[in-house]
Amino acid sequence: MDKKTFITGVTTGILFSAVALKISPFTLVKSANFSLALPRLPFVKQPTPTPNLTGQVVATNEVLPDQYNLGISFGDAIVKLVNSGTIDKNKFTNLYEGRNALTDEQKKLLDQPSNGQIIITQENAGLLLNLLWPLGIANRTNVLSQGPMGTKYKNEVGNFASTGGWSLGKEEGGKLFNRFSIIPLTPEQEALVTEIAQNIYRPCCGNSTYFPDCNHGAAMLGFIELAVAQGMPKDEIYKKALILNSYWFPQTYVELATYFKAKKNIAWSNVNPQEVLGANYSSGQGYSAVNKELQADGILPKVKGGGGCGV
Repeated sequence: MDKKTFITGVTTGILFSAVALKISPFTLVKSANFSLALPRLPFVKQPTPTPNLTGQVVATNEVLPDQYNLGISFGDAIVKLVNSGTIDKNKFTNLYEGRNALTDEQKKLLDQPSNGQIIITQENAGLLLNLLWPLGIANRTNVLSQGPMGTKYKNEVGNFASTGGWSLGKEEGGKLFNRFSIIPLTPEQEALVTEIAQNIYRPCCGNSTYFPDCNHGAAMLGFIELAVAQGMPKDEIYKKALILNSYWFPQTYVELATYFKAKKNIAWSNVNPQEVLGANYSSGQGYSAVNKELQADGILPKVKGGGGCGV
């Protein structure tokens, strides 16, 4: 073997050894008559492959459409709330002067009955929350009189976020509790309202709508009462309730949609609304567990919108 061939072989062999064994940044190659310093090739760590999760990306508009018809109307409920002092018209309109001023059509809701079906959008979701909220705390219903707020916490009823936090009436929210017959319900309708309320949770706490201690719970109760009184089928009420919760808690429900797609291979349009609204997913504890699982898998989406438990 000639000298040139020998040197070439030694150089090549040590170069591959340096890469494989990750030795010092420079490897000294020596023979009887020469020396050569070879730079060590950098070791590139291969990234861990992303888990092959089916459908881990969910478009926000799958959960939050531009608009959605809730299939009910306010009728004369808002006018009754104003006439009873549950809503102080001046306080209400002044609140929105500091935000996005109410449109003429929205202002009419405070003055005259409306038979037009309620259309929810991301822009008016907060307004609808503040219209349904006082209905939920003031309308006389078994959920309030026989539920936790009217029994176990009867003497503290004005201290909850849903009652004490309602500052847009002519009286304190606690004094408005279960006081007015805004939407009269038959015994059968009362039973249905109670059943549905017990099955719908909200991610801001661990309570169902049967314990409407915050604005979201009270507003959901108001929606259920309107829907039942207007003859909406139970399955449809759950479907519309899921839409409402999604607009009020957009981050939560886009995460839940991601979870169902990634973990169960179920598109959001095919989920069972009653199941999703239950404690396993829509309570604070249930949602928290889903959130942690999504974080661990690196598939946590980010969504803007929603609001807190105040006006």
